[in-house]
Amino acid sequence: MSPLAWLVALVRQLVPPNSVNSAYIVSFRFYQQPFRLWLDSSIIVLLVMSGCVSVDVTSERVRSDESLSTEETARPAPVVDAPVANPPDSTEIRNLVNLDGQNVNSTAQGAALALERSLLGDESPLNRGVTTRPEKKVYGYYAWWTRGLWLDIDLSLYDKLFFFTITPDTDGILKERNGWPFAWEGLARSADSLHIPLVPTLAMLDPDSIRTLFGDSASVEQLIASAMLLIEESNGAGLHIDIEFFEAADDTLKAGFQHFSDSLAQAADALYPQAELSIFVPALQKEGLIDVSRIPDRFTEIMVQGYDIHWQTGPRAGPVAPLRGWDGSNWQTIDSTFRALDIDPGRLVMTVPYYGYEWPVESGQAGAQTRGDGRIITYAQVDSLNLPDLQISALERIARHGMKRDEESGSPWYAWRDSTGWLQGWYEDEESLRNKYEFLDERRFGGIAVFPIGYDAGLLDTLLLEAFGARPMNPGLMDR
Repeated sequence: MSPLAWLVALVRQLVPPNSVNSAYIVSFRFYQQPFRLWLDSSIIVLLVMSGCVSVDVTSERVRSDESLSTEETARPAPVVDAPVANPPDSTEIRNLVNLDGQNVNSTAQGAALALERSLLGDESPLNRGVTTRPEKKVYGYYAWWTRGLWLDIDLSLYDKLFFFTITPDTDGILKERNGWPFAWEGLARSADSLHIPLVPTLAMLDPDSIRTLFGDSASVEQLIASAMLLIEESNGAGLHIDIEFFEAADDTLKAGFQHFSDSLAQAADALYPQAELSIFVPALQKEGLIDVSRIPDRFTEIMVQGYDIHWQTGPRAGPVAPLRGWDGSNWQTIDSTFRALDIDPGRLVMTVPYYGYEWPVESGQAGAQTRGDGRIITYAQVDSLNLPDLQISALERIARHGMKRDEESGSPWYAWRDSTGWLQGWYEDEESLRNKYEFLDERRFGGIAVFPIGYDAGLLDTLLLEAFGARPMNPGLMDR
């Protein structure tokens, strides 16, 4: 009998379901199938002492009268600029994602993966044929509007998670928190059980608001204080800065942003030396708000915009993240631009889209002129409970209308007609992403950041493992 079968048989004999007054729920997976078992604390001790379980079984203590049912959900969301129709308010967010004793198996995801690897060793599907991840990193943006999707995402794939997003007002005071941090305690516990930092994102996407804030010195000082508060709320894990200004910036705005980044770096160094700071920078923009060559070294990672080369409201349809071609608007040009700035490529992390756009266009020809704004599409179908306003998937579209491969960029696309005329959808798939990952490896980038995690419904997880290897599991969890 295998160790896993022995464990299941032992638990079922000794601890019948719903028979204990004080117990723990332990979650683990066997060949991708989830198991959830009630374990009395004495049984956990027995298993650890027997040597069968050599890792921390992170779990939630529950009462026998608490419900074990969980509405397990699917995967994540849109891009910057992407409107979220009828977003839930903060109370709804808390009800959807905080869980408060329900869905209690969520924080055991770390135990699930660690237990599988510990018991099955090389037989685990997660280990078989997959090397341990080297120095390159795989990060993920978790979008607030995806609610409880994290329950169905294999978070163990990611070295760091960015909670997206928290927005300040024009005076620098935090305005839109989207439930951070209290509504997301379940996600934080789950990430912590896997030893994955959960870092808040301080973001501004509206050009008028950016212009107002960074043009006023008092507002900049308040923004620095707000940023430090977010680092504190992350328990010192860090902060991700995402100020997206796609216009030419005057000297006043540039000076205001430079003062903000310099001061934040100094304050974090003094108060939270362990905190990890990172910053998102627009691609292919020479006269923008951020002087990339002057980003403080304290920002150890620079997230490079690798998507929206063709954007939702743009005049022309085309690949969202072209590797090459398209009049030089591509990843190769982005790479050359940053190399000219003499930045260590290991500090650069390329953002990768798990979404696409479907535009109304003038014709079925690739790159046709648009007739209006595009619609966001996910790579795979996502549960409507989690993304009720995003129910168009690339896989569903190509099943109906066929898929084409753009020779220049390597990106997939499709075209079809409805009563209004031609529509054209562009996205990224396993083949195009594999080519991009190989390019980043050749160019010695530090890794990737997926935006947003979950839009693939897990179908691109294997590619991440093949391209980057598995995250090393922490063997010392029992000592925590």
